Amino acid sequence: MATKFHIAKRLIDLGWQELPHENGALFKDANLELNDEISKHLEYKHLLAQIVQQNCKDIMPLTYYVNDQNYNEVLAKIIFENYMVNNRYEKNIENLKWILKPSMLNNGDNICLFNNVEELKKHFAKTDRLGGDHVIQQYIPNPDLVDGRKYTFRVSGVITNYAGVYLYKQGYINISAFPFNLSDGFHNRKVHITNYVLDGEFANIEQRSTQLIENFDKIYGQMCDIVKRVLTGLLKTFPAYLKPQALKKFEIFGFDFMLDNTGKLWLIEINQAPDAPTFEENKLDDILWKPFWQDIIDEFVIPIALGDKAPRNYAHYQRILSANECYSWFREIFYNLKNRIK
Repeated sequence: MATKFHIAKRLIDLGWQELPHENGALFKDANLELNDEISKHLEYKHLLAQIVQQNCKDIMPLTYYVNDQNYNEVLAKIIFENYMVNNRYEKNIENLKWILKPSMLNNGDNICLFNNVEELKKHFAKTDRLGGDHVIQQYIPNPDLVDGRKYTFRVSGVITNYAGVYLYKQGYINISAFPFNLSDGFHNRKVHITNYVLDGEFANIEQRSTQLIENFDKIYGQMCDIVKRVLTGLLKTFPAYLKPQALKKFEIFGFDFMLDNTGKLWLIEINQAPDAPTFEENKLDDILWKPFWQDIIDEFVIPIALGDKAPRNYAHYQRILSANECYSWFREIFYNLKNRIK
């Protein structure tokens, strides 16, 4: 895992030693594990969609949860909600296209694109399609473009059980290798999907630091609002997620966003323990990755390892939720339950 690799490398460079077991370690794997059963509601696309639908549905494109049991019902719902015009079924609605994503896969694996619901119906009639949990998401037809190409943002957040939730103040964008063309029939997926790796192969995308993006401060403000709304929704559902414990813990999540040409920012997905380059001479090393991992060491790892209770600087992060806000939902439920018992 990239997170453990980078933290271990930098601690060893500082003279720390790796122990053969966790007993007596000042920092260990357990410090990087919040609660997988709850964290997966951010990672798994269908569970994230449920949290968003219940609490802040305007931050994601229209999304449907589909599996092997409910797909006929879901496709009928899509038709009823999107293709009925004056009580008549219209097969093609201008700019209404769909993207199908496996809920638990990454790197663009088995992502499919569809021009209309009839193509979706044909896909689900196949016997050799990938089964399991998926989301059907409305494809954003009007993305903002860089040099005529589609792009997406990746910004890292740090979620803790002792100091709140933070979003790093810079990230990067993935830019498609090909000019954007909505009318191409999705023949070239690399036009439309901006993953660094696509189905196990490099997609030849270009990466740029967000420091080079015009008006990124304004976009970043939208990112902070979206992250806050998602985490607030998650804590409403799972109030004890970030309850303080004797063992201080944090996890890094990668938040993926897309900007459309009206200036609205959309949440695309969230990745738990996101990948980060572990090879030398990455293009963004000096401007992004080296400072990022050093900040992780300075602001989170060392204070946990040495029991530093002094206020941290967090200069390169925006605090999204304070520790008190993260714990408030649990306290409220506990208080109400206590009163009921009385």
